[in-house]
Amino acid sequence: METKAHNLRTRLVVGLIVLLVILLGMWAYLSWPHISGTDVVLATRPVDPFDPFRGQYMIINYEIANVERPEGLTNGDHVYIGLQPDAEGIARATTVSTTVPDGLFIRGTLEGRSLRFGIEQFFFEHHADVPTRDITVHAKIAASGRAGIVGLLKEGKPVEIEYKAVTLTS
Repeated sequence: METKAHNLRTRLVVGLIVLLVILLGMWAYLSWPHISGTDVVLATRPVDPFDPFRGQYMIINYEIANVERPEGLTNGDHVYIGLQPDAEGIARATTVSTTVPDGLFIRGTLEGRSLRFGIEQFFFEHHADVPTRDITVHAKIAASGRAGIVGLLKEGKPVEIEYKAVTLTS
């Protein structure tokens, strides 16, 4: 009887360890650009939608997504865009390739006629007043080309988010 209880306890502990490893792996995968990435500032063309199921967020279109693409690409293909900061510190596209380039680059995926980088949405709290014009995105890019948003910038400074007073009718 004692071996059954011991066996059950061992299975439970192993199961919990496996779950913990999976959760830590997911966290590490999503956090890696923030932990080890290179800081860049990207020019944007944002849109400000609201979705009742997902809340208030901003869809961000990037200037680097509007580059000349190599011939013969199909949906799901990876595109690597070489980046070089300009005089204002904004990363601009220098090369476009289907192979990993040298230096700083961001990896995009072709979806329809758009390039997606995995950083096209920025979520914020309901009733937040976030400017959508003349902003840039402070991002970190890992060595693999995956990117993560650190924050929004306006004129090179972090965006100050103001919150509107909540009323019963808002």
